[in-house]
Amino acid sequence: MTRLLILAEGQSEEVFAKRTLIPHLAAFDVHANVTVLRTKKIMSGGGFRGGVSSYAKIRQNVLELLGDTNARVTTLLDFYGLPEEFPARTATLTTPGLTARDKAIRLQQAFAADIGQPRFMPFLALHEFEAWLFSKPETVAEHFGNPALAVSMTNIVQQAGAPEAINNDPATHPSARIERLIPSFKKTSDGPNILHKTTLATIRAVCPHFGEWLAALEGLGNPVGALHAAA
Repeated sequence: MTRLLILAEGQSEEVFAKRTLIPHLAAFDVHANVTVLRTKKIMSGGGFRGGVSSYAKIRQNVLELLGDTNARVTTLLDFYGLPEEFPARTATLTTPGLTARDKAIRLQQAFAADIGQPRFMPFLALHEFEAWLFSKPETVAEHFGNPALAVSMTNIVQQAGAPEAINNDPATHPSARIERLIPSFKKTSDGPNILHKTTLATIRAVCPHFGEWLAALEGLGNPVGALHAAA
């Protein structure tokens, strides 16, 4: 058995992990728990959860999780909106000729090097967690009872080239596009519900960066688990 701690950016990612990702990994003998990024303490006790305020806060959260020396640690953070002081961010984003996935991988590598702990497996979602909702537009359309959504979302994917290629601009990043198309969209409920209906198999088939991360997490476990999951 392998224990895995997941640091999630917000509550949407937390719900997705609890409902869909963690049960999937259990079939591979990877027993995971998810924690939402804590960005500040509040006077009444506890802390404010969700969102990225600074790299120092991300780093602090990761190191706290790594304090459990019997667990591996990974992240579920967005590539979009990373703090300016994130390791290698400026150099990576200004290097010509790199694809978005190249940039995400470089930043993950820089993140891992800064933490300096082999039990740490950083992951940055391209360009946002919400990009995975574009994996199967028909599921979104069915969820909201609006067939026209499938056409609109398919057009967006075709123009970008893939769900993970939907870009990094403040006006056109994945969640901004979804909120324009679906004003009633609720990130913490609709998003995870749609992804659960879409299935991890569908998401990984069209989102290779996500698929690579998922395969790495599956690989932490007992190979026998993979046989059970495939059965």
